[in-house]
Amino acid sequence: MDLHPHFRRIWHLSLLSFIIASVTGFLYRYGMLYPLAEWLHFANIRHAHSHLMFFNWISPPIMIWMASSIIKKSDYAAVRNFSVCIYTMLFIGALSFPFFLVYGYHSVPLGFASLPLAAILSGLVMITWYWFIWLYYLAGNNRPRNISKLFFDAALLTLFISSLGAWGVSVIQFLDVQNPLFSSAMTHFFLATFTEGWAMLGILGILWSKTSVSQSKLQISAGWFWVPLLFGSMMIFPFSLTQTLITPVMLLTAKTGLVLIIAGLIANVWFLTKEKVFNTVTRKVILLLLILKILFQAAAILPLEIWPGEHGLRVLYLHILLLGIISVTLIEAFTGVKVTLTKVLFAISVLLVILSLGMISGYWPAHLLPPDIYVWVMLISILPTIPAISIWIFTVKNM
Repeated sequence: MDLHPHFRRIWHLSLLSFIIASVTGFLYRYGMLYPLAEWLHFANIRHAHSHLMFFNWISPPIMIWMASSIIKKSDYAAVRNFSVCIYTMLFIGALSFPFFLVYGYHSVPLGFASLPLAAILSGLVMITWYWFIWLYYLAGNNRPRNISKLFFDAALLTLFISSLGAWGVSVIQFLDVQNPLFSSAMTHFFLATFTEGWAMLGILGILWSKTSVSQSKLQISAGWFWVPLLFGSMMIFPFSLTQTLITPVMLLTAKTGLVLIIAGLIANVWFLTKEKVFNTVTRKVILLLLILKILFQAAAILPLEIWPGEHGLRVLYLHILLLGIISVTLIEAFTGVKVTLTKVLFAISVLLVILSLGMISGYWPAHLLPPDIYVWVMLISILPTIPAISIWIFTVKNM
């Protein structure tokens, strides 16, 4: 897509945020083996890593793709409005990073007061999400109706819904609710709806924009492609909770949500494959990761005694989704043919990271593990950073 220079700069800042988040992930793995500075704690490193990925890497590129699809490059007023919104989002997200890294969700002493600055900044980021949704709604009156736009509309709806879960955590803390299940449920509702809803629907919208198929040419309703993902994303959060805490009704709800997501993904993969969307090496990796996601989630609803909320499996799955499907698609979508080899190297490095995490998931045969496996996992975790830096330097030089 031919992006306005403002949007191109936003892409550069988002990619830089990915590089920083990737280095932070490496720092986390390093700290599992070697001593870190006393002021660094595992939980805080993990929060800093994940929030920078959510706030500055995943959301802004999807948003500038959405904005570019509904406004003209010459519409300076619309470009300016969207740019100011997303620049603000990036600034607040970047500002939250050091507070998450040093303090996590703990309060920061400020004179006579003590404030949870990371949590406050997270709330401000979510307000910029509402700002973007409003701008998108205002600009959308004259936008063309095609399948990718349906995905974008659904994605923004789930982004709004996911934010309610995050606000819910604050409300529960304010009310001093003693049952930890409520706070955990709200947190994982946010995470599930954000990743499975907002992020996946946005990414699929980008993939659908690579086709020329109109709704009238589809043999079935376009709703079959996005409605199951929208509702499924709001139903699967119990799988992230401790298995002993959930009720039979919650388990049935989660499994129903997984069935909906699997059905929706199969429909999308089938049709996008028929449309030859996965026609490059990097896109074939995206297809492989989508299939892996489907198989992973199918295993969770089969009687195999696999619980997706287990730490090893959860880390593996989040990397399949966030580092794999989403990050590889963004790199593929926003970079041109001049960095094709580097994109392939990025995709291969991502596959290596996922493979290494699979080895320490708890389900890999112990006799097949190489010696010093955790050292290898640490070293492999930095690999995606190298092609990402190369792509960032190339795109900045060629603005």
